[in-house]
Amino acid sequence: MKSFTLWRVAAFTVAAAALIVIGCSDDSTQPKETPKPRYPEATAPEIVISNLLLSYKDRNIEQFEKLLHADYIWHNQQGETPEFYVRSEDIDITRNMFLAVQNLLPNANLWLDKLELELEPPRPWQPVIDIAGVSCEGCFETSRIYLVTAMTSGGAITYLPTDLVQIFVAPVDVNGTTVYRIIRMDDIHW
Repeated sequence: MKSFTLWRVAAFTVAAAALIVIGCSDDSTQPKETPKPRYPEATAPEIVISNLLLSYKDRNIEQFEKLLHADYIWHNQQGETPEFYVRSEDIDITRNMFLAVQNLLPNANLWLDKLELELEPPRPWQPVIDIAGVSCEGCFETSRIYLVTAMTSGGAITYLPTDLVQIFVAPVDVNGTTVYRIIRMDDIHW
């Protein structure tokens, strides 16, 4: 009878240990979910728009810069001066707006209480074979109504256009993956 009791204690101990080990084990058959990046690589043109809006919301100039193609140009409405901004100029303007809304510009008179960018409504992307007469293989364009709200300290609205913007994206290779970058934006009065 003594051996039967010892056998029961041993069986109980082994069973308990097995339950603890199984309960604490890492179930490697379940795939681990990788968290989605806040700024996914723009493998489709619409991701460029999502990342653009998010860069404004986050005041993230590095992400904004990443969206612009090396040959990027912003074209102002016809008759406005300057006629266009190159990539570096647009980045500087946007950086200053981001700094202004964060109250980081040296001149407090230039601080902004509010800065928002809206692009609406979503319109389908259309393939294009050239942009302003320059061949562009694999490029796409869309037109969106855009609204920029910038309010100076104290609430005076300084800029509130509601116009149409034509956005062109071009494919680039990033580490063997095709991604899209904004190559041109045309501000169109409508």
